[in-house]
Amino acid sequence: MNAKILFGILTGIVVLAMNAFSQIQVYELSAPLNGAMSMTAQDVNAPTTSSSSGFFSGGFELEFNSLSETIYLDPVGGTLRQVGTILYIPTATNIQFEDIQIVPGESTNPPTEVSGIVTVTLAPSGGSLSFDTGPQPVTWDPAEGVYTLDGYIWTSGLPMSGSYSLVTGGQTLTGTFSYILAAPWYGVPPYMFSTLTFTDYPSTIQLGGLADFNFMILQQPDIVAEVAATNGFIMKLDPGIVTMPHTGGWPGESFDWNVPGAPTATNLTSEVPTIIDQPQSVVVNAYGTATFSVAAAGAIPLAYQWSSNGTEIAQATSTTLTITNVTQNALGTYSVVVTNAFGVSISSNAVLCLYPYIASPFTGAVAYLGTDATLGVDAWGTGPLDYQWIDDDNVIAGATNQTLTLTNIQATNAGLYSVVVSSPFGSATNAPAQLIVEPAGISLGRFPGVIIQGAVGRNYIIQSTTNLSDSNSWVTLTNLTLTQPVQIWMDANTDTSLPGNPLKFYQVSLGQ
Repeated sequence: MNAKILFGILTGIVVLAMNAFSQIQVYELSAPLNGAMSMTAQDVNAPTTSSSSGFFSGGFELEFNSLSETIYLDPVGGTLRQVGTILYIPTATNIQFEDIQIVPGESTNPPTEVSGIVTVTLAPSGGSLSFDTGPQPVTWDPAEGVYTLDGYIWTSGLPMSGSYSLVTGGQTLTGTFSYILAAPWYGVPPYMFSTLTFTDYPSTIQLGGLADFNFMILQQPDIVAEVAATNGFIMKLDPGIVTMPHTGGWPGESFDWNVPGAPTATNLTSEVPTIIDQPQSVVVNAYGTATFSVAAAGAIPLAYQWSSNGTEIAQATSTTLTITNVTQNALGTYSVVVTNAFGVSISSNAVLCLYPYIASPFTGAVAYLGTDATLGVDAWGTGPLDYQWIDDDNVIAGATNQTLTLTNIQATNAGLYSVVVSSPFGSATNAPAQLIVEPAGISLGRFPGVIIQGAVGRNYIIQSTTNLSDSNSWVTLTNLTLTQPVQIWMDANTDTSLPGNPLKFYQVSLGQ
């Protein structure tokens, strides 16, 4: 097909062409990429005699290896979009240099020399060189006989990140930083393929015009880290220090690249997403971190949406899903939907499981003779959860529920109680806690008498005295049988309206 027909250059046939190719066509291209990008850094606070002064302190290169991209061609709108990744191999893992600085002395002390070893790592943020030109208009160039387009990338700058280590005077100072590499003020950004031909359209398209030289300069900020050691050494770290005449003296990083030959992009007829590595189930401890991941292939860009128990998770749109501070509410099945221009692929379910954990333990209790008491815990974990209660290291037969109910409590029920919660993933044990058995609960009010808490039907002897120092002075006032769990007894022999009443003490003991 004549390429001019495709974009409506020839009238009369244009409508047929547009109807024939009304959908966006997706192509895939992989090609070797020659060239490299410099990675440099210096300490701008270093004296001119140090090893970090001069053209650059040290550096390495990102040697380009290959590029792969997905191309979206819109024959109706007359646009082409390039989305891809540039693969590279760094020639070193870091930059290291030594600075020797002159530190002024205090008072009459002379200046001294201090040495610092600086180690710097630099890399594109995210560890890859990705690009997306967005849909760009395609126009016919009659002089060249090809279609041309704007293939600019990183128009807002290329995000970079790094870390540093400064060793001086017995100190090791470390940190991280980020910065932007951008095109020069008067120049153009880097660009991908900028020409297009249609020798075997629509099966293939041919691309060309990839820049064989380009460069970027440091835009924001100039100094990415400023560190002062206790010995007076001060480092001001500046990445991107290659100075080229093209920039009028502006420092930056240089790179060059080219693709040999005329690379051909192949039409993808139906490359729907394919999940290569499914999310895997994980087991974590309570308040731990769980991570699910997926690997998918297909025409890029691929979009991801994670779900939990069938409900989409807001902002969970990357290849990994991390869940922090895992609690019982986070347990369940997780899956991800991967989509692109051709279709949808749904992953298998991965299960987030939790080891047994006692969220609300039994911490002890006080019970009264003849009453009932319930001991319990709140446990988390992926079930089924099994329970086994223990009294003073003795397994309690049949006590296999979340709660343990003791009826008509006697003194023999007092002791240390614990529970073991187990599941297919392990077990958790409640630390032994005391169950105290009291004859009754006694409290005083603002009246002559007592409040007794105990078992209905149990008899209590109530005595009083006005002289605690005389053990023989206690007088029995009544034998009280409880008719309700909490009962008030009033001392009818005391008239609180009379002045000068002596101080009276009460004691309660078990009756028959």
